[in-house]
Amino acid sequence: MKKRIVCACIIALVTGMTAGCAGKSGNGADSDNPTVIEIETYYNGAAKIALDELVEEFNDTVGDEKGIFVKASSSGDMGELFQNLENELEKEEEDRDLPDIFSCYGSNAMEFEEEGLLANLDNYFTKDELDEYVDEYIEEGRIGKDKPLVVFPIAKSTEVMTINKTDWDKFALETGSDLRQLSTWEGLADTAEAFYEWSGGKALFGRDAYANYMLAGAHQLGEDMFEVKDGKVAIQMDRDVMKKLWDNYYVPYVNGYYTSIGRFRSDDMKTGDLIVAIGSSSGGSYYAQEVTVGDNDPYPIETMVMPVPNFEGADPVVTQQGAGMAVVKTEKEKEEAAATFLKWFTDEDANSRFSMASSYLPVKKSANDMELLEEIVEENDIEWNDIVRDTIEVAFEECNTYDLYTMTPFKGSDSCRYIIEDSLQKKAAADRETVEEQMGAGKTQEEAVSGLLTEENFETWYNELSTQLKEAVQS
Repeated sequence: MKKRIVCACIIALVTGMTAGCAGKSGNGADSDNPTVIEIETYYNGAAKIALDELVEEFNDTVGDEKGIFVKASSSGDMGELFQNLENELEKEEEDRDLPDIFSCYGSNAMEFEEEGLLANLDNYFTKDELDEYVDEYIEEGRIGKDKPLVVFPIAKSTEVMTINKTDWDKFALETGSDLRQLSTWEGLADTAEAFYEWSGGKALFGRDAYANYMLAGAHQLGEDMFEVKDGKVAIQMDRDVMKKLWDNYYVPYVNGYYTSIGRFRSDDMKTGDLIVAIGSSSGGSYYAQEVTVGDNDPYPIETMVMPVPNFEGADPVVTQQGAGMAVVKTEKEKEEAAATFLKWFTDEDANSRFSMASSYLPVKKSANDMELLEEIVEENDIEWNDIVRDTIEVAFEECNTYDLYTMTPFKGSDSCRYIIEDSLQKKAAADRETVEEQMGAGKTQEEAVSGLLTEENFETWYNELSTQLKEAVQS
């Protein structure tokens, strides 16, 4: 990505605006005394580099013209950022040291909004301007009683399926398996069973973010797990819906058709423990390009990207995710400066370049177009990874043709998500270990799993999950 750095102006802004850039800008903004905006994110790697370069570009151009200087820093990871923000929230008002803009999700923003700490960005964007953004992204940022826009979308992601096509082709050649079988959860489970038998006991598939499977899956099957109305939360756990989720994840997992070993499933693909995985589209730069099995030499692979599966006969649904930016309520001058930066950063050109560097998705409707991205690539002489390109293209396809699902935030929603994240996955992993131990003791797989694939086992899990969610909502 090309940097457009005007060193004299940057040095002048940082050191107090010496003669090279002194004076008033053309629109009357005081460039001798710029409005400084501090941004705190959780970005790292490619996303952090891309943000830093664009902040630098903003400061050299629009920021210099309007008398705004942006400083961006990162807490390193999401958990650390949110913990830092919580720590500040617990302090007395006069002792708080909050950034002017910070990354957050709706659930993180709720407490800040309840205390009146967030600026209503409806005051700084016209209706026509907001109509340029993907509708679901704007609606997700409306938090609180009167639904003010307090979390602004700056980059989004969804989930995609990646396939080690090099090793898939070996399996498909001998078994006649077709990639189209992976378009449904039912077909994926059947194919994983066939792969297990063909490979002599290896798993085909794994996924990150197990809560996404549960929440988006329930939504797709016609029953959101949580109904939020007038601030009240109702837990909805239709037994048939939960059983379908169980049958298409727990059952293949305890049979060894699915697995999870490393921190992320992209790690498991790099070690050859999986050849199909689902993860965030924002992880495109981390997807496997070679595989190393044990102490063997690595070998290159072709990585293919496909949309996530859907349940047979159901309308397609995909998870909408990715933190937005909240602006801390302060004097109008600072809020306007923050809004000016957000407008610039989310415009087609800047936002698309950020997306290509980080695998995130741009947030304007017009920017969700591969032809536009290709033009920006050519105009800016950008080099981008083929896998990142394919990931963004598939993510665009999903966002344009699937129903975008995001969990409505409520008090206790984070706790509920953590419970859902662990409930099915931890049980499946623990029970698979039991199966392997019994197989090691001489039992066949069919004998080892027979006591687990029962209605009683499902009912126990179902009732425990229901109780845990009710307690989390009531606490």
